[in-house]
Amino acid sequence: MKAYMSSKIKNILGKEYELASMERILGGAQKYTYLAKCTNGFEFIIYQWGSETTYFENWGEDAVFCSNSAKLFQSNNELMRKHGVLTPKLYYMDRTRGECEYDYAFVEYISGHDMDYIIEKEPHRLQKVLESLRVSIDRLHGIKSEVPGQIDRMQESDFDIISFELEQLRQNSEYLKQYDNEYINYYVQVEAKAKQYANTLKKRKEYTFIHSELGPNHVIVDKDDNAYLIDIEGAKFYDVEEELSFLDIRFDKMLATTEDVVDEQRMNFYYIGHCLGNLQGAIELKQQDFYDMDDLNGMIEFFHKQVIEICKGEE
Repeated sequence: MKAYMSSKIKNILGKEYELASMERILGGAQKYTYLAKCTNGFEFIIYQWGSETTYFENWGEDAVFCSNSAKLFQSNNELMRKHGVLTPKLYYMDRTRGECEYDYAFVEYISGHDMDYIIEKEPHRLQKVLESLRVSIDRLHGIKSEVPGQIDRMQESDFDIISFELEQLRQNSEYLKQYDNEYINYYVQVEAKAKQYANTLKKRKEYTFIHSELGPNHVIVDKDDNAYLIDIEGAKFYDVEEELSFLDIRFDKMLATTEDVVDEQRMNFYYIGHCLGNLQGAIELKQQDFYDMDDLNGMIEFFHKQVIEICKGEE
C-alpha cells in the first residue's frame, strides 16, 4: 500500500511531495486512518474505506443510514465547510477502485489533540474550545430539510423516523438479551418505556442536519483552541433531539443547548436508544476482539448504569 500511495501522492500533490512514512492511527471502528509524512515536512491524513476496514457487519453503504461511506464523507465535507462548520479540508478523493480494492482520501491534518485529552489534561483550555465547538454545532444545526435522510439517500416524505428508531431499538434490545442476558430484565423494561415515549411523539415537518456520533473523541483541537469535527460520514437530516441527547451523554452536559424548541419526550426516547445502541455496539466489538478492550469495558459499565437508572426511575 505504501508504494501505491507514494506514487499517488506525487501525482496529486506534486513531485516535491515524497512520502517518508505512513503510520496507522488507531481509534475508529469503521475505516483505517494513517498519518502520512512527506520529506518536505508536509503532513496529512489518509482515510481508507472498504469491507475489511469495519468491525461491523451491518453498517455498510446499503444501510438506511450509513456511517461507513467515502461518498458520504465527500458530500458531508462539502456541505459542512460551505456552512462554516470546522472540519478538515478534503484534498483528494478516489472512489473508482480502479487500481485498488478500497476508497481512499487525502485529508488535512489538524495538529493537536482530541477533546478527551483537553478535558483530562488541559482543562484550562476547555472554555475556548467549547465556544468554538458550539459555533460549529449551531451552524451544523442551522442546515434544514423538509424530509429526513442522508445527502445521497434522502427519504420519502412519509418516512417515519420514530418507527424506524423503534425498530432499531428493538433489534438492539434483542441482541442484548441474547449476548448480555444478565441484564435481560432491564432491557425488557427500557424497551417498554421507549414505546411509551414513542406513542406521544408527532411527525415533524422539518429536520435538522446533525453529526449523529459527536463525542469528544470526534473533535480535534488545534493549538489555537479551534474545534474541528471529524468522522462525519454518519451526518444526516434528523430530529435534533437525537443529537442533543447524545451530546448530553458524551459531553456530560457541558454543551448547553441553544435550540429554540426541544421536545423533552423526544430527548428521553432518544436517550434510551443511545444507551441500547452503544451497549449493542460495544458488546459486538468485544466479540470481534477490538483493539481497545479497556475502552469497551468502560463503555459497557457506563451504559449498564444508565439502563439501571432508567429502570429505577420507573419504580
